[in-house]
Amino acid sequence: MSAPGSLSALRKDTFDNLQLNVGLFLKNFKTTADSAANAGALLTSILAAISAGTSLLGATRGGGSFTVSRETREPEVDGLRYRWKGGTFVDSADPQLSTTLVETTPENFAVAMGGTVSTSGVKTFVSMPTALSNSAYLTDLCWVGELADGRLIMICLYNALNTADITFTFQDKGEGSLSVEFHACQDSFDDYDYAPFEIVIFGKAT
Repeated sequence: MSAPGSLSALRKDTFDNLQLNVGLFLKNFKTTADSAANAGALLTSILAAISAGTSLLGATRGGGSFTVSRETREPEVDGLRYRWKGGTFVDSADPQLSTTLVETTPENFAVAMGGTVSTSGVKTFVSMPTALSNSAYLTDLCWVGELADGRLIMICLYNALNTADITFTFQDKGEGSLSVEFHACQDSFDDYDYAPFEIVIFGKAT
């Protein structure tokens, strides 16, 4: 007989599968990531994107979160006493990525507001439209994190839009921060088989 308390899910792979640290957020990055075959190739793509300065969303505080809110329904049928396999329908799914940005840049304000950036001389302006156009949506917003054994995990929202109120907070002996909550959106009435997000776990670097 085993010793008391030995019944556990702990196994030799447990610590390899732990997700570590905060990761980072990348915008309009998915097409680049599609060519990555493993963690090493993805990391190369990430470093290139950071160097180019076009994809990195910026430094964050307090980490972030990924949530998929689902609305399900079980039709009421005479004689049905219990939940029935195949009798639950998903009416909607709402994938979300949220975080708090601590880099105060025109690009971050524009992404948060679905706005535009323009320059005049040494001044940079951010404008928020009163009606959202296609340009207000990010093609994708991806969070990339690391597992303990060196693999990378990536979560991408398609057609991502920040729906949180625009709140820029500042304080004495502190730094300004901008909270964002991006939601994925479908872009085709013919594409209802899957929710508009993807989770990918890459193999180890080779």
